[in-house]
Amino acid sequence: MSVPVRYRLVGLLTVGSMINFIDRVNISVAAPVMMPALGYDEARFGLIFSAFLAGYTLFQFPGGAIADRWSPKKVVALSCLGFSLFTALTPLAGVAFLSMLAIRFCVGIFESVSFPAYASINARWIPRREYSRAQTISLSGSYLGQVLAYPLTTWLVLHLSWRWSFYFNALMGLLWVIVWYYFATDQPRQHPKITRQELAEIEETRAARSSEPISPWIVLKSPPVLFLSLSYLFLLYGVWMLILWLPTYLVKGRGFSLQQMGWIGMIPTVMSFAGLVSGGVLSDLLLRRGFSTRFARAQAPALCIIVGVPFLVAAVLVPSSTLSVACFAIYLFAITLSTGGFWAVPLELSPKLVGAISGVMTCAGNLGGVFGPLSAGYLYRSYGSWPLPFLVAAAFAAVAFAIFFFLVVPEPLLSESAIIEPEREERAA
Repeated sequence: MSVPVRYRLVGLLTVGSMINFIDRVNISVAAPVMMPALGYDEARFGLIFSAFLAGYTLFQFPGGAIADRWSPKKVVALSCLGFSLFTALTPLAGVAFLSMLAIRFCVGIFESVSFPAYASINARWIPRREYSRAQTISLSGSYLGQVLAYPLTTWLVLHLSWRWSFYFNALMGLLWVIVWYYFATDQPRQHPKITRQELAEIEETRAARSSEPISPWIVLKSPPVLFLSLSYLFLLYGVWMLILWLPTYLVKGRGFSLQQMGWIGMIPTVMSFAGLVSGGVLSDLLLRRGFSTRFARAQAPALCIIVGVPFLVAAVLVPSSTLSVACFAIYLFAITLSTGGFWAVPLELSPKLVGAISGVMTCAGNLGGVFGPLSAGYLYRSYGSWPLPFLVAAAFAAVAFAIFFFLVVPEPLLSESAIIEPEREERAA
């Protein structure tokens, strides 16, 4: 029995998100070798990291809006092609600092488009009752990429050169683009290998799309979108703080050795991967079991956040270092369970603008990701307390829960009179 085409499409997106993340982090792994080779100090490399993040944050919304209005297949392909080419140019840009900043800014721009575009093409291909887990599985490759990036980049740097780590990663991206462009289509009806049975299942059960032209700018003044984005900002404030500061806390705050921290540091990645995939399954399961859209897509995922908050508090207050690590792991699993809801709400608000809405949400989340690590360093320097930054993150997670649970209402942005069945829309087009 052949695997449904939509499942193969999601599998290909998972590989794409893995390559996306490897290209994103390989420079941080190669940095200790690159800095003396290029004559850059830590301050300059900090600017290089920030240049990527600036491009990555600023173009989330435009990228999603373009995918909604144009061709998500082509947008995904151009995104991977773009960041692969600029990754390959990174070693050549090392001769001039400003050119390095420009190249890494462009890598950020092209990578920023990927995940909102994934949401846009999944909205066209995936039945509504499967959408949350399809989207989270598509994004789960980012954690697989994190696991592979460190040993792969280290091996390339040690056995070839730091430049080859960029060339190899760029080559993987270019090969993926070829496979993607050959296999993917914007609509299920356009795919030559889809069966009539699968096509009927998709078209009868996917979220209906508006029959009217919709400006993507409507999402910027929509209260549900703004509340969703604000909740995501508060949540990712703490998530990024943990990702970047947890290794330092384990060594300096809990007394683990560097070798021990290296093994323990895998735990957050594994638990986050498990939570991400499980969260998508949970949201879809609740929807299929007859729970309301608001509970399945917003309130149940929000409850996962608040369940995790006490474990973050306990992680920095319990005397046992082993128990502390266990509490961190449970917290990360709980809050990533909510991710399925965050990525499913845009579909419920507007299937035609799912990329734009996802782009606004991820832009806000990345802004939180900028301030979280910065404030953690400032709080520790000012007060000399390791628990304090994590307790602030716990408070922010509680705020994210309150906004998501009480204020996010995943109802269509347009009236029902503007909604028609998707197959009617395609035939009219």
